[in-house]
This record gives sequence, structure tokens and C-alpha cells, in this order.
Amino acid sequence: MEILSRLVKAAIVGAALATLVACGGDAGTGSSTPGDKPGDARTADDAADSLTEPEGEECARLTTDEVADAIGAHDGGQHDYQLGGCVWTATSGGQALHATVLPRDEYEAVAEIGEPVSGSADGAVYDDTHGELWFPCGNGEFCGIKADIGDSDRRKEVALRMGTVLQGRM
Repeated sequence: MEILSRLVKAAIVGAALATLVACGGDAGTGSSTPGDKPGDARTADDAADSLTEPEGEECARLTTDEVADAIGAHDGGQHDYQLGGCVWTATSGGQALHATVLPRDEYEAVAEIGEPVSGSADGAVYDDTHGELWFPCGNGEFCGIKADIGDSDRRKEVALRMGTVLQGRM
């Protein structure tokens, strides 16, 4: 019974933290704030915290049709609190597609860096475990595509294809 009580308490604390993060609260953690000046000392934790700040037209990087070809009917895209950028979630089937452009420090804080891969963007690396494709996309920034698709062959094909599309737009 005591174990069940502890699990319930942990679940409540986890839900509260998830809500806090989803609402963009920093709860006094000293997370980075918009307007940090170049050269300010920042840690990897600061970089990860800043991912909750949407910037620009992040969901316009891929078209509705391109995303639909990859994962089917979807929600139209939302700010991606996991990787920054945009995440499109399929309306059925549990699939999702993420696209992001990050400065080097944020890229190093969140990217699952894989092995070099051909057939997509120049200089791309792919991590099969997480379906993540990353490549340099100019001005010291890195582009990322993450395909949350159950079938590993299809996951890789979608990530490579979307990486080529994204690189063409940068």
C-alpha cells in the first residue's frame, strides 16, 4: 500500500512539472530569457530551457502536403517543446514528424547524434533508434528532422526525404 501511495505522489509531481513546462513557466530556475545577448555565458541546460520559446514561422518549413505524405492526416503543426521547431502529429496511428533549426549550443544539448548517412542533406547524420536526422544548414545552425514512425525502414526513408526538402529551403 505504501508503494502505491508513493507512486501516486510521484505521478502527481510529474504531472505538475509537465504542466509547468508546457505552460512555459520557469519556476525560478534561472532559465534563459528572450533577448540574451551573444556572448552571454550559457550552459547546455540554459540551451534546452530556451527551446520552449517559439521563434518565427517554424511550422511553415514543411508544407501540409509534404507532412501528409509522410504521416497522413495531421494536426497542422504545433510548437515542439521537445526539440524546438515544429511537430506535426498524425490524427491516427500515433505517428509524428518534427522539424527544427537550432543554433549549435542548443543542437548539442538535445540532438541524438548518429552515424553519417547518404541520400539526404549534405553532411547528415542519422540515429536509427530515435529516427533523428541532423545536418549543418548554414550560419552555424543545425537542421533536424525526427520521424516518430514505428516501422524503422519507413522512419529512415521519411527522415532522409524530409531532410532533403528542409535543406533545400535553408
